[in-house]
Amino acid sequence: MPAARDLDRLYGLPREEFTDARNALVRELRNAGRKDDAEEVRALKKPAVSVWAVNQLARRHPREVADLVKAGDALRKAQRDVLAGKKGADVREASRALHELADELVGAAREILEETGDRATQATAQRISGTLRAASSDPAAAKLLRKGHLSEDVESVGFGPLLHVAPQRKSRSQPKRDRARERAALQKKRKQEAVAQARQEAAAARKAADKAEREAKRARERAEAAERRVASLER
Repeated sequence: MPAARDLDRLYGLPREEFTDARNALVRELRNAGRKDDAEEVRALKKPAVSVWAVNQLARRHPREVADLVKAGDALRKAQRDVLAGKKGADVREASRALHELADELVGAAREILEETGDRATQATAQRISGTLRAASSDPAAAKLLRKGHLSEDVESVGFGPLLHVAPQRKSRSQPKRDRARERAALQKKRKQEAVAQARQEAAAARKAADKAEREAKRARERAEAAERRVASLER
């Protein structure tokens, strides 16, 4: 496994320097006889703008990122307590605290991108927000988040651990307003499922667009090289 300091150096670089630095590290590891580590590093993708911004948050705002991860832990605990029937568990308050911290960090990420000249579009801000919330709710992703070693956007599997507590069935004599709450909760859940699916489709489209852009760039480079050869021969 590559040394943590090597990964930290890679993900701490300006985004445009990532590929060259990664390739140089691959050569360095191969020369040192660490072929397996070299292959792991070679497989690392250049982070998307949203992912790069989140990684910089871990370096510039480590305390706030740590607070976000703690808030994610608190939310999971509150959800488990509710399912266990424990009194005093306040899922709504824990969720509100998590969202407020995530929103503050999204604002900080916007500032970081503006410093580098990248425009923080609404889509980018949404991916940053989604990654922060999903990573804080997943222990494995949370470790990478705190280190600033994320290689791609993090998406919630479903809605994260126990993000919604299923309403218990009640008798036919339950008040109408309780049934109305259940219908509203069901509608909200369906809407969130649609949003989650749309995010997944958007992420897939983004990956396809990035791949097409890279291929187009390589094609332009080959065309320019051919044109230079033609010009050289004509001279």
